[in-house]
Amino acid sequence: MSKNRKKVGQAPLPAQLDTWVFYSFLAIAITLPLAMSRITFDQFDIAKIFTLRLLTLAALAFWVGKMLTARDPEFRWTKLDFVLVGFLLLVFVSTVTSIHFPTAVHGKFKRYEGLLTFLNYGILYLLALQTFRGFDRLSALSKTLTYTGAVVAFYGVMQYMGLDVFSWATLPFEERRSFSTFGNPNLLGGFLVIVTPIALAEFLRAKDLKGNLLMGASLFLILLCLLTAFTRGAWVGAAVAFLFFAVVAAKAIIARPKKLIFVGAAFIGIFLVIAGYSAVAGHEVMNLVKRVQSMTQITEGSAGSRLEIWKAGWSMVEEDPILGLGPDTFRLGSERYETFEYVRMNAGRSVADNAHNWIIQLAAGVGIPATLLFLLFFVLVVVLSVRYLRKRDSEERLVYAGLTAAIVGYLVHLAFGVSISGSTTIFWLIMGALMASVGKVRVAAIVPRTNSDIYSKAAMGALALVALVSAYFGVTMYVADFHYANALKSAGNGQYNEAIACFEKAIILYKNGRYYDGYGMFLEQLGMSPNNRSILDKAIAIYEEGVFQEPLEADHYIFLASAYSKIASTPDDPALDLAEQELMRAIAIRPNAFSARLLLANIYNYRAKHVESIELLDFVLKVEPGNETGLRLLAQGQKAVGESEKARAAYERLLAVKPDDAEAKAALQEPAK
Repeated sequence: MSKNRKKVGQAPLPAQLDTWVFYSFLAIAITLPLAMSRITFDQFDIAKIFTLRLLTLAALAFWVGKMLTARDPEFRWTKLDFVLVGFLLLVFVSTVTSIHFPTAVHGKFKRYEGLLTFLNYGILYLLALQTFRGFDRLSALSKTLTYTGAVVAFYGVMQYMGLDVFSWATLPFEERRSFSTFGNPNLLGGFLVIVTPIALAEFLRAKDLKGNLLMGASLFLILLCLLTAFTRGAWVGAAVAFLFFAVVAAKAIIARPKKLIFVGAAFIGIFLVIAGYSAVAGHEVMNLVKRVQSMTQITEGSAGSRLEIWKAGWSMVEEDPILGLGPDTFRLGSERYETFEYVRMNAGRSVADNAHNWIIQLAAGVGIPATLLFLLFFVLVVVLSVRYLRKRDSEERLVYAGLTAAIVGYLVHLAFGVSISGSTTIFWLIMGALMASVGKVRVAAIVPRTNSDIYSKAAMGALALVALVSAYFGVTMYVADFHYANALKSAGNGQYNEAIACFEKAIILYKNGRYYDGYGMFLEQLGMSPNNRSILDKAIAIYEEGVFQEPLEADHYIFLASAYSKIASTPDDPALDLAEQELMRAIAIRPNAFSARLLLANIYNYRAKHVESIELLDFVLKVEPGNETGLRLLAQGQKAVGESEKARAAYERLLAVKPDDAEAKAALQEPAK
């Protein structure tokens, strides 16, 4: 190792900088999947976007330094790059014309796949094309991803075994289901799809005992974690990746029959053990056999819900098929186009912030032309890779096949999953690394003091500006989330002044609707107990700022209306007029808004507008027939307008939901009229 370092140190500066670009890629392959943060509100994705932006800037800085110090600088490119440039240009135009510019630039909170992230993907592809000029570097990337995958998988398996070293708040999924450093089993599954065929290739080509043990153990952990994540889309993606790998590397695989038998036996053993254990665990989702069987039930459960999301996504595509609604604006479009069936299936308490199908997500966000350009780019990368690997010897063929299978499997997974920077960055990095070898790479010499020199420096300046802006926002968003987490912690500890200071810092650095709503709720609760009108007015002002920042988000209007309703002292209070107006705006933005209708029905009931209240409750109870508040309001309204039989029926339904309800019991004891 010391000899290698000495050689690097003796190399010319451009060569040293080139090596550091390569090291930056290895750093991305290691740190990005592992990145998480215990000091921020978003403990996973914001840490990954923060890491991505800084390492992209570092890699670009090394490359620019290399280009500026080289005696005869060269730029590597392929004809396929024009397809990628076309895609990124359309993403840029879509951002400019988007329904919400800030979201299109930065991406949705906890997803962050806006314009800046797509440009980061493009920069990394470009740098990979310049850097991965030989098989040795590609091989190092493959090994690095395998080891990183093993570490991620090991942590996921520990979670499944109940040995998590960290304590987490209430999880939005089943206890002991693996989520590792990705925060969600579905997101973890996407990364595992990438590393599974790569680990298989590394195990098959390992020659000595140490290599076989390390790569075999890595593959074992990855396969085990793939099962304990219980993510069906990842299973489909991994199966396609395995099939693709088997086809394109058949000769190299057949030449290693003992290892092939070992892999098959290991997988069967893992499957049987997990299947047996999960069968007695008592949970439907974490019963391996039932989970596999549920893959055929496409109209039920989460699969049925996703079909409804896809319908909404297609409606978004139809609204603007050319440029889309803007990158990562799916949630904002979903509020307008979600189906009633989707709202009913989720009892009105969920808005789809992602299509769970990246192709639909892209088409809805950046339009059909950009989506087709991306798919063309991807298909050509795969075709060129397959053509190239068929000409390589057995060992190289395995590596190329593993990396190509990784991107094929991941894209299949994305047909059912969510794209996040922690995995999709690796996807783009692999495509760039493959194209550096398999594409018909052209080398353009940059002659000093000529047009080529001027153009190249202008291009490097533009790329540096993009990377700097991206890194700046990556840092400010991370710091803002740190302050937001501290605000919530301080509020919980009764340190109200400290909480307010942290909330203010958060919304200055990152004008994110989640922060405004959280800040407003804190002030609202703080002002309610002593009935402090000035604090309540401050809460209303914060909610209004949230509406201003994200005018297409219905929830902001609902929070604002709720605050208005709480400062009202009588049914004639003008604050209730304002509350009604805000709720009508929420319904205009989200036609199937459940919460807005329920709150508005409550206000109407309080103001003796019983007919209007009953009309709204018809929708509410179609969505959630057992909604306690809805049934109570319906019974009260029908009783007030003289429909006593209907009121009794509503109270009977309420008792079925809440058997000890005093109001319902008293009403039903009254003599029927």
